[in-house]
Amino acid sequence: MQLSSNLMKIQALELQNFKNYQKLNLAFSNNLHLIVGQNGTGKTNLLDALHYLSFTKSAFTMTDNQTIKQGAQFFLIKGTFEKGGNTDQVICYQELRKKKIIKRNGNPYERFTDHIGEFPLVLSTPYDGELIQDASEVRRKWVDGCISQYDHGYLENLITYNKVLNQRNALLKLMQGRITGSQSQLLDTYDAHLIPLSKKLGKVRKEFIRRFLPFLSSNEALIVFEKETCTLHYQSDTEKEDFEQLFSNSRQKDMTNLRTNIGAHKDEYVFLMDGLPLKRFGSQGQQKSFLISLRLSQYDYLAHETQKKPLLLLDDIFDKLDDDRIARLTALLTNQKRFGQVFITYARKERASLLLSEYQNTQVFEINNGALIDNG
Repeated sequence: MQLSSNLMKIQALELQNFKNYQKLNLAFSNNLHLIVGQNGTGKTNLLDALHYLSFTKSAFTMTDNQTIKQGAQFFLIKGTFEKGGNTDQVICYQELRKKKIIKRNGNPYERFTDHIGEFPLVLSTPYDGELIQDASEVRRKWVDGCISQYDHGYLENLITYNKVLNQRNALLKLMQGRITGSQSQLLDTYDAHLIPLSKKLGKVRKEFIRRFLPFLSSNEALIVFEKETCTLHYQSDTEKEDFEQLFSNSRQKDMTNLRTNIGAHKDEYVFLMDGLPLKRFGSQGQQKSFLISLRLSQYDYLAHETQKKPLLLLDDIFDKLDDDRIARLTALLTNQKRFGQVFITYARKERASLLLSEYQNTQVFEINNGALIDNG
């Protein structure tokens, strides 16, 4: 699939006191970037720094203070981007126990959500298996992350929904199964927000699946050699005609369980292989191949929706793939007409260099204990 998107590239990355990096400066002059080094040396941390520049937060760490290098008082991430012929500088600064600062071209954001989607990004990690194996919350977070990069209205509704939901759940816990008149009125107020917001979120999510599936269908054959057909099925009470009544009827159960049991936060996405749950019937190899196809589809979909080629970050992507799939995936990733900048981490330098030796526009960075020891 060929994509026509505006050029977007990161030209330079500067780190200070970020995770295991005291100070690092990198210049990116190619399309394909290979980050090599032994496990635990900081390869993934570089990808996380790029994730900060796109999403204003870590992909792996819950709190920003935890990403400050041990013994330091702050971290700084600075990225210089080229987009549509213009240069943008993004800075993320976190001082210990203070409010994080995100700036674009010297101007601080009042709301970090205004930055989401400016520099789209797709990240694949060894933890992608959680999308198949873990609870529905993980899959909702993935879908929400996709949509939020091109639909700010959806992101705003999602933030409002989660805020009201947390307030409603806090009230339910406070009530402990007993309700007063004022508490009943407050629940009515929360419900008056949650019900229409659930419908709005559900409508966008359903439309996302409809538009995303063609990209998934076109990508599964690129990596998955088997004849199975995989798809993604959306399940939501918000689609039911009597959703509002279902929500209202659930109040007694909510009071008993001390949490809200109906709404958009309960939506589910099921990965299917030939109509059967991939989680139960897919082999380890099939699941790994499907996840790669899923990330490539996410890339193609976002490139189409944003009209920008996202940064594609692939952490240890070759792990547990056989030689045939590695060769096929490598050939895909070096297609400069399809992809913009691709960043790949790999522990085996010799193996990686051999794979990419025949391709031009490849840049190799070797990392050892938070320091650059080779810039090829």
